[in-house]
Amino acid sequence: MKKMITALTLTAGLLLGTQANAVIIDASTVIPDENILLNFNGLDWVYAGPIATEEWGPGNIEAPEYRADEGWRYATQTEWDLRPDWTDFIIGGAAVDAVAGFSDHSVYRFASEYWGNFNHIDLSDAAEGRLTNGYDIGSLFEVYETWYVRDARITTPVPESSTIILFGLGLLGLVFTRRKHSK
Repeated sequence: MKKMITALTLTAGLLLGTQANAVIIDASTVIPDENILLNFNGLDWVYAGPIATEEWGPGNIEAPEYRADEGWRYATQTEWDLRPDWTDFIIGGAAVDAVAGFSDHSVYRFASEYWGNFNHIDLSDAAEGRLTNGYDIGSLFEVYETWYVRDARITTPVPESSTIILFGLGLLGLVFTRRKHSK
């Protein structure tokens, strides 16, 4: 029994140590939109970390100002009231059997490594409603999950070359049709 408790303690320590010692991605590295950001109600939402800002002390999760150049900020109360559901951070309706410690960007939308020294999310806390905007909504000291927000970035799609060619041919056709009718 004593060996089993020692083994469990060592395993837990290794897992926690690995998660807490992950390296934060520098603020100059832009967060990629694909499989990380969630666009919801005209806002970009990001799952910034598995704990609240400074819950375990400074540096565990930075405030949104850490990435202010990208427009990240705390959600207002009105925005928070209209926030997405925690299940919206699951990509493609993936089955969720165990909801703790997820770290796969192909299955879950999260950016914890861009704000802190974590590289996972904890959907069990989110599922239980333990969420915070990191500042004035939710507890900052009870293992709450942190979500940040920014105004959605509008991207104008670049037309494909075939679209441009078809548009040009259509204009050319109009010119020839007009010339034919004016003669």
